[in-house]
Amino acid sequence: MFQSFKFGDINLKIIYLTHDKIPSMHNAGLDNIPVLIDLANQLQDEWYPGCEINCSPALRAQMALLEEMSIRNKCVYSLFDFEKYQYIFHTKNLFDFVGLGPDQQPSKWDSSYLSLIEDRNPVAIYLALRKTFIANLTPKQREDFHSTTCGAYFLNLKGQRLRGMYRATPLTYDRSGNVKLSFDSVSNIKELMMPESGHWIRFAAGEKIHHWHSQTQQIVTKDILSPREIEFINLWKSGFSIPQIADHFHVSVHTVKNQLTNARHRLLARDNTSLAQLATLIGVLNPAF
Repeated sequence: MFQSFKFGDINLKIIYLTHDKIPSMHNAGLDNIPVLIDLANQLQDEWYPGCEINCSPALRAQMALLEEMSIRNKCVYSLFDFEKYQYIFHTKNLFDFVGLGPDQQPSKWDSSYLSLIEDRNPVAIYLALRKTFIANLTPKQREDFHSTTCGAYFLNLKGQRLRGMYRATPLTYDRSGNVKLSFDSVSNIKELMMPESGHWIRFAAGEKIHHWHSQTQQIVTKDILSPREIEFINLWKSGFSIPQIADHFHVSVHTVKNQLTNARHRLLARDNTSLAQLATLIGVLNPAF
């Protein structure tokens, strides 16, 4: 079953699935950069939560799609202007994520809410590393750039200790090459991660992929998971047991267990199922649908 949304000349379809078959941002068509830029341009300086603005049916459909997917993917979607340091748009569940009740929700985002992050150091590290990574990209590579930072703890206003995953896709850049407008998603992935502290960052632009990990405090010019680890995780996700994976690749069970253990520790994943979910969320594995 699906529902269609028309964005100008672009038709998008949301496939309605249940439980473990929730569609991702990518396969719902929400990675269409021109559409998102157009949405930002139309909402600039006009939109805030609860504000009724005079906009076209196509624009309302775009916002409705983001709201729908935020619920189904259990994350907050937003368009953020880094020059003005404010949201141009965010889905309604942002304030719930922050810990504000319906009667406490302000009309506009207050940047002081960033103080909810217990340790601001991961934010500073991420911004510095992103700037360096982007500076070494060609204009063409920048069009395909996205990043993920995962594992930073924060305490929301309800007293809930969450663990965030922040996914960002820059949409536009200023003349200096800094990110100007970004399409972001934020989610709580605490249940997928081991309880010990730690976080990691992944940058990708086509074939160019780097990662940074709090365990080593170093930027590494390769993906956070090795090709062999990805193959093992993909088979696990497809329902293979560890002995079946070992048999498929003609290796020992011990080898498979070691590879999966190393991958879990690097992604700080709670178990192999959580490992597969995290690998899918960051784009290393393709979603099932």
